[in-house]
Amino acid sequence: MFIMGSLFHSHVLGVFSFLVCALPTTQSMIYAYSDASVREPQMFDDLPALFGPSLSIDGMKGSLVEAVPSNGCSPILPPPTLANDTSFIVLIRRYDCHFDTKVLHAQLAGYAAAIVHNVGSDSLLHMSRNDETTWRHITIPSVFTGETAGNSLLANFSFYNNSHIYLMPDYSFSLGYYIIPFIVVVSLVIVVMCIIMVVRCVQYRKRIRRNRLSKEQLKKIPIHKFKKGDHYDVCAICLEEYEEGDKLRVLPCSHAYHSSCVDPWLTKTKKSCPVCKNRVFSSDSDSDTDGNVTNGEQGDDERTPLLRPAPSFGSMEESPRALEEEESVAATGVIV
Repeated sequence: MFIMGSLFHSHVLGVFSFLVCALPTTQSMIYAYSDASVREPQMFDDLPALFGPSLSIDGMKGSLVEAVPSNGCSPILPPPTLANDTSFIVLIRRYDCHFDTKVLHAQLAGYAAAIVHNVGSDSLLHMSRNDETTWRHITIPSVFTGETAGNSLLANFSFYNNSHIYLMPDYSFSLGYYIIPFIVVVSLVIVVMCIIMVVRCVQYRKRIRRNRLSKEQLKKIPIHKFKKGDHYDVCAICLEEYEEGDKLRVLPCSHAYHSSCVDPWLTKTKKSCPVCKNRVFSSDSDSDTDGNVTNGEQGDDERTPLLRPAPSFGSMEESPRALEEEESVAATGVIV
């Protein structure tokens, strides 16, 4: 169980790490501020495109410049040339051509990122790709924002107003990314445990059946009606003396019991004699489930008679040592 728990824990951590690393950016925002501190910083909502690279976790800082032409459907003018390493972000108007075409023109012009703003609406959408040849060449990130946000950025936070903007990613950690892998892994563990339990139960029932007599096997053991003068005296199970006409089940080891007493023992508990523990059928396997030889089976075989003479329970005649002592007394006259 410890090994299974460790494997389960490692698997869950691996799935979680993979999902966090591969988690797509579902939202982002534009943070705009002015170096002159004339205006308060503002935040604008946007959505990332479905093509091109995602924004890094640290975001991207740059200066905003409007595209020329504004729709970006044809090659646009490059950003202003500066001595320092300033990154420029271009603002492009929606419509007239596909999104991936606009972003590719911005990339070819030398911009580090592109912002496409809506026209006549502030609704947001994920910019879709159109031509595979076009969007596969795009290597800069791009986002989509509303018309109000685009006009405000251009009017108040452009490069010519001594302002800067940050494109910040907003990773949305959906609960489904955690629950679904967890449920899948737990379900697999439960299924494996159920299979193991079923297999163990089947093995246990088979072992129980091997240690019990079936009804067909029980019918092979003869029933003897007790008569006065028989060698059988007392049933070792109920401890009652046999009476005329009692049905006795005589086992191959010559021990006899009331059939009503010994039958439940043989069919529900063990298929061995309750007294001497010998197997009822010596033709069965000579070893028990632990590989130990069953007592008394080595001396008996399939030719052992079922009704061989049986002394009373507890008599000295049952002991081979007692027989040897009697023979020694008869031969020497000396009691050992």
